[in-house]
Amino acid sequence: MKHILKEGDSGNQVKEIQHWLNDHGYSAGEEDGVFGEKTREAVIQFQSSKKIITDGIVGSQTQITMERMEK
Repeated sequence: MKHILKEGDSGNQVKEIQHWLNDHGYSAGEEDGVFGEKTREAVIQFQSSKKIITDGIVGSQTQITMERMEK
């Protein structure tokens, strides 16, 4: 994934982010593929815990940090 994802977006990439967040202990709620407030809050919690920009947007810095956790 290399697309920026933010509140209001939807689709399989959002569903993957929701699954990843839930799987790593950040409650994104139902994995429905809709980037809503709960998903945004989970992204902010993740960003804050990793000391990166806390904007609730899954941009390149957030994606890179998520990918590093998979290694």
